[in-house]
Amino acid sequence: MIKNNASLLVNITNDAWYGRSSAPNQHFSMTVFRAVENRRSIIRSANTGISGFIDPCGRVIAATPIFEDAAITRSMPIIEETTLYSRFGDLFTMACLGLTMVAGFWGCFIRKYSNEA
Repeated sequence: MIKNNASLLVNITNDAWYGRSSAPNQHFSMTVFRAVENRRSIIRSANTGISGFIDPCGRVIAATPIFEDAAITRSMPIIEETTLYSRFGDLFTMACLGLTMVAGFWGCFIRKYSNEA
């Protein structure tokens, strides 16, 4: 959505099947990472989990408790800049994976031929 010039992200989710486990907290934490990596405010609405507002720096501006009816409103900052992650996605991750694989194969190749000598 960021590549399509989205200025604000909205996450609507069904956390009911998590029950009263730690999963709703983990699920909410993942949303914080999405806000930071894309530098966008996120409004999250969960039916039984944690709903809230997260600013582009990852600060939770407001959040609701689990399994509690609530209605909250906030003004959210809008940022238009594009981050490196938003521009290139997982390219850095794939490059690191590729380098690791090359290093692994190179290590096996060196070990195989150094044992034969």
